[in-house]
Amino acid sequence: MRISTKGEYGLLALVDLALHSQSPAEQAVEIATRQAIPKQYLDQLMMTLRRAGLVESLRGRQGGYKLARPASAITLLDVVVALEGPVSNTNFKPVWRRAGGIRGVLKQVWDETSDQSRALLADKTLEDICQAYQRSSSALTYDI
Repeated sequence: MRISTKGEYGLLALVDLALHSQSPAEQAVEIATRQAIPKQYLDQLMMTLRRAGLVESLRGRQGGYKLARPASAITLLDVVVALEGPVSNTNFKPVWRRAGGIRGVLKQVWDETSDQSRALLADKTLEDICQAYQRSSSALTYDI
């Protein structure tokens, strides 16, 4: 499975929103600055995420974006599917004359890999990522 810049930036933005969920809304410029995402690109991504029901936009001076559901209810698969489309195996598609043989065996392996990737993404939520980030950022590091 390969994730594009669109998927990567969208995941970064949503995790950022989850980390700042205590505020009423986060402005796109703040998210873009913290995550080093071009603001115009982020604006486009946020529209896609809003249409997918993952974020809400609030208008006005104190407006911005917030998660449409709790971080514990948004999986990485939800985000990837919203931005990248369905997660599926596109390798070793059967050719009408060569559906079996080595191609068929390799297709089974890639199908299984795709299923495992989909299951892992469905199992991880934005909240899980936030918790892992907070644990890693609170760990002591020593530089010499």
